[in-house]
Amino acid sequence: MATIRKRGSKYQAQIRVKGYPPQSKSFATQAAAKAWARRVESSMDNGSWIDTSESRSVLIDQMVDDLILSFERFGIEVPKTKISPLKQIARFFEGKSIHDLTVDEVLDFAAERRKTVSASTLQSQMYYFRQTVKNSRIKLQEDVVEIAIAELIRKKIILGSVWRDRRLELHEYVLLMKAAKKHWIRHAIDIAIESGMRQGEIHALKISDIDFKKGVIKVLRKDPKSEGGKKLCKIPLLKGVREAILRAQNDIGEGDKLFRVKKSASISDKFAELRKKVGITNLTFHDLRHEAISRMFERGMSVEQVRLVSGHSSLDQLSRYTNLKPEDVAKKY
Repeated sequence: MATIRKRGSKYQAQIRVKGYPPQSKSFATQAAAKAWARRVESSMDNGSWIDTSESRSVLIDQMVDDLILSFERFGIEVPKTKISPLKQIARFFEGKSIHDLTVDEVLDFAAERRKTVSASTLQSQMYYFRQTVKNSRIKLQEDVVEIAIAELIRKKIILGSVWRDRRLELHEYVLLMKAAKKHWIRHAIDIAIESGMRQGEIHALKISDIDFKKGVIKVLRKDPKSEGGKKLCKIPLLKGVREAILRAQNDIGEGDKLFRVKKSASISDKFAELRKKVGITNLTFHDLRHEAISRMFERGMSVEQVRLVSGHSSLDQLSRYTNLKPEDVAKKY
């Protein structure tokens, strides 16, 4: 039988069962302490109990560092959009052992984050948290992060990504180009609008990857089935893309790499800075990919032709990036 004692503002559950090492854990509420004790005693009774003593010295902030290192050791750049949430997890739970982590504490973290982020952003962060735990390979009696995620889903606090239908308006394009002047970001914007390439693909673009005679560009794209999660693909060098690249090459100067900023995140950062400067709201650099694909359909390109350019593996995925304007369809048909 477990013993529940109140110590300060916490409730400590202690379990002593013959044949097993003593177990103890502290909780914010008495109900949580009792629930944990019941689960542990039940696992001891049915033989599914796991010795988690190794997890006592493993800190959550250390686990985050280990996850980032697991990517970097293979030369994989961890996107800024993932680094920032991981560091927030590390800061919130700094000095906290994964062994002592409770469901309530994970939910407290989720509640704090939800004050400033959307449901879909919170969902991504919780999944990063789950990935952090799984990457550690630490044996746990119960995965409190997984339990907390299930609770958040059940209460509909976290949701899937909201489909965006944001299109770039002509006057917004004019404002951006005017404000960009001769800065390299103007060329990144033009290439994104004409090609539908992702930010990382644009950042990695090299002149040596472009065959102007055959009209193709070599692009390293995401592919979960390929080694390293990426595959070298060839995409059509559309007329508008060719012209945008030549303009960029002319303005930026000689050199194989078209954009010489260190990180791909610099593109979206500069775009956000430019957007704010001219007073445009609710527009991301990734929205330009939506714009490009929608324009391809509006020009009469077939689904297969657009897929060849965009790299989408299915029509369902492609449809998320397609935002045709009803008024334009009405004029055409």
